[in-house]
Amino acid sequence: MAAKCSTCPFQTDEHGRYKCPDVTNRIISRILSNCSQICHHPRFAEKPETHLCRGARDYQLEIFYRLGVITAPTDEAWKAKLAEQDNGSL
Repeated sequence: MAAKCSTCPFQTDEHGRYKCPDVTNRIISRILSNCSQICHHPRFAEKPETHLCRGARDYQLEIFYRLGVITAPTDEAWKAKLAEQDNGSL
């Protein structure tokens, strides 16, 4: 997704806290150890669920950046790292 949907579990309140921390923490655990999170929003409109959750993806990118895996917490940095890997530069 290009942006967080209105029901994204990674939306925060006026104090910067997750609105539903139990759900968000379960997703965080999953995205750091197993897999990426598919956005749930299309399900509400009975559309195919084919895009990654923007909130979860942003969280992953921030972690990859802090670990030094990518040069910035952006989709572009992630794509550059994948291209580097595909070229055998790693």
